Amino acid sequence: MNKTLKILTLVSIFSLFLFGSSAFAGMWQKAEVGGIYHPMGSDRYEASWLIGQPVNGRAGNYLGQISNLVIDRANDRVALIVLSNVPGFGADKVAIPYDCLERTDTHTFTVRFPIMSIASVNNREDPDLYLLRQYPTDSPLYSIPRPIDPNWVAEVYRTYGLGVPYWTEKGERAPSARDFYQTTHMIDSKVQSPEGKVEARVSDLIINSSNGHIPLLVLSDVRGRNNNLVAIPFDALKSTGKHPYALNITEDKLASAPAFDSSDLHKRGYVQQVDRFVGLRPSWTEKGHVRNMDPYRWGGEAQDF
Repeated sequence: MNKTLKILTLVSIFSLFLFGSSAFAGMWQKAEVGGIYHPMGSDRYEASWLIGQPVNGRAGNYLGQISNLVIDRANDRVALIVLSNVPGFGADKVAIPYDCLERTDTHTFTVRFPIMSIASVNNREDPDLYLLRQYPTDSPLYSIPRPIDPNWVAEVYRTYGLGVPYWTEKGERAPSARDFYQTTHMIDSKVQSPEGKVEARVSDLIINSSNGHIPLLVLSDVRGRNNNLVAIPFDALKSTGKHPYALNITEDKLASAPAFDSSDLHKRGYVQQVDRFVGLRPSWTEKGHVRNMDPYRWGGEAQDF
């Protein structure tokens, strides 16, 4: 009887050890991505998938739907999330900083404005929605200007409690109006090689969910590649302010670029493989471009905020 009891005890201890190890591994995975829940292998996603996703407030209430992304080509990252169908807004759209968006489940995104901004809100029932609706409906914040002025982007960051925008940090670049694109204007646009020939179309952008950086540009209709998609570094896209977009990759190099499939997003080292093939270094790895920059240095105050 004692022998049987000892065996059962050992089995119980072993089971607890396995359970504890699994729980610890899960905790480590959450900590690895900054405390935000990311399913295994889903720390990158396609921009076309992100557009259309619903967004909630921290209380779980519906705040709107992601209808567009504002891309900063100077820093190869998502600057703003554009929300539509916000309760009480009608057809108006609202842009918020990408840094205020958290992925809390496979298909769940939550707006989390800084605590100081929330604390200043009198309407405690729905503070996130209150902050979205704090200005009159004719405010410039509720429309996307064309071109997108860096002053306007900086004002969006200030409005939602982030102070100065990301490009004032050391290692970031100062964007100009020609550096900001809307994703829906980019997808399916033509791109051309330095030789001036139209070689492909933009199929998608790949986003790192943790920081908004865009490591890859996915192209379709590449000459000599049949119907296959190919991936190149997003940094290969030159900022010209004109259409079609220009690439700093030769026609021959583009024709032999790595193939792309959605499953490649979960492969370790895939982005590095693409970078090595082209021989480009992403702009966010270059340090020392900016220090203590005035976000409104482009002249004039933000327009009528």
